Amino acid sequence: MLIDYVKFKKLSIHDQLQLFILHGNPRNISNEVEHDIVSFYKKQNYIRTNYVVDDDSQTDDIQKNFYEQSLFDEKKLITINVSCSSIPMLLKKFLLTIVDQNSTNRIIIKIDRQQSSFKNTKFYKDISKFACIVELYELQGNLLKQWVTNKCKRYEINHDEEFITTIINSNMNNSLSISQEIYQRSFIENKDNKNFVNNSKYHEYDLVDMILKKDLEGFLSVSHYLQSISSPLPYIIFLSNAEIEKIYSIKNLVNKPYIPSFLMSKYNSAASMYNSEVLLLALKRIIHIDINAKYNAKNSNSWVSFNDLFSNMMNNNIHI
Repeated sequence: MLIDYVKFKKLSIHDQLQLFILHGNPRNISNEVEHDIVSFYKKQNYIRTNYVVDDDSQTDDIQKNFYEQSLFDEKKLITINVSCSSIPMLLKKFLLTIVDQNSTNRIIIKIDRQQSSFKNTKFYKDISKFACIVELYELQGNLLKQWVTNKCKRYEINHDEEFITTIINSNMNNSLSISQEIYQRSFIENKDNKNFVNNSKYHEYDLVDMILKKDLEGFLSVSHYLQSISSPLPYIIFLSNAEIEKIYSIKNLVNKPYIPSFLMSKYNSAASMYNSEVLLLALKRIIHIDINAKYNAKNSNSWVSFNDLFSNMMNNNIHI
């Protein structure tokens, strides 16, 4: 069974489903789907076990755990997070055998998006005959608006159409950052989000946008504003570092990072504007700025160092 996020949300999970494969990005949507599956089986008194695998070194342990019978007749839910580029070979062979086993145990496999050729493999064709494969993509359009609306309701955030549109646009349609912002707002007593949106001149993700545009003047304006309202520099460094890594990877590496298709042209444009050597030097330098911002803030001016770093990077200065 091959379904997407929308069809999964309409799916009635039942005991006959032995194997779930959550395939794609972003991870927060994958985690949401996993949460729904886990919640169902917790009600059935399943005992949960988690594995993170990047090769076949744990496959024997996973098999033993799956087949091992306990004295108390426990039912097991095994989650396998695949951190390598594809499902390891021995693990594939094991997964194909569980359909023949009369077992009450269940397995969830989580893996990043695969090449389109993955669907043409014998493994995929065989596994799809009995597994529930949920193919995930970044949410867009009305689906994203409805998802944001549901998040606001869940965290009791006041919202209207204007707020929903604004929060989506300010976070560049990124469901993870939207979720984080709504979660942070849930801790604030005054949840009148109209004031929250209108009173925010700039947002951390405006800084990301300036990096992608290579707009130094805009970058410094946003950075100075964020400093003036005491935005946490370590968090801003985390976001900025992630963008440098993406740009560098797109420009230089065979294995590209996941970028939503509607943002791909923006990242390709950014990659064409920056110098590879400068990007690599910036990645090395930003580590030290991050350490000072976290642990040595009183004895260093990390904001100045942060702005200097990006001023040099945007000017393709190899002496960062």
